[in-house]
Amino acid sequence: MRSRTNVSIVVGVVLAVLGAAFAVVYLRGNDKSAADTRAVVVVSHVVAAGTPAAAAGLEIRDVDTKSVPPDALRSLAVLNGQVALYPLSANQVVTPQMFGVRATTASGGVVLPAGKKGIGVELAFAPGGLRYVVPGNKIDIYESSKTGDKAQTEVLLHGILVIATTPGAGTGEATAVQAGPGNLDFLLAVDEAQAKKIVEAQASQHALYFALASTGKGAA
Repeated sequence: MRSRTNVSIVVGVVLAVLGAAFAVVYLRGNDKSAADTRAVVVVSHVVAAGTPAAAAGLEIRDVDTKSVPPDALRSLAVLNGQVALYPLSANQVVTPQMFGVRATTASGGVVLPAGKKGIGVELAFAPGGLRYVVPGNKIDIYESSKTGDKAQTEVLLHGILVIATTPGAGTGEATAVQAGPGNLDFLLAVDEAQAKKIVEAQASQHALYFALASTGKGAA
């Protein structure tokens, strides 16, 4: 009788030890699984060089640690006011070398892409794109002139980056579509030749119209 009792006790102890061992292995497995990913900053779509970080479609994602560089960024805050230093591809993990201030900073904290100037243009509600133009958009600019009864319209510039807007309120703080009519002010990133074209068109009192462009075609 004692022999059977002893055997039962031994079996119970063995099962308890095995159970504890399995529990440790299970927990370690879960810990390993959790450690297999890391929350880092990722590019959600193709980004052109000079694009402000705020308009680059950046997001925080859990990425397999095997695909995460040692210096991968884990916060979007560190990129405030910076621009992409070279073209980036979709799903690319962001590192500090990809963004920077390789540009000049205008008064008011506006960051200009390298080699660009900022020029302001004021347009009415319809010519300004009905307030659907926001910072980070690219636009095509049309110039319309009239001689007698004959009007002529042509594309003045293609794929111009909008770096700031003041949609009629005069605050310069709006970064989303605003309802209602009124004049809209735009700060555009242009080179020397593009700036001259815009100034000449305005000095000639030609009408300007903005059209949202899905992709920039380069300067005209």
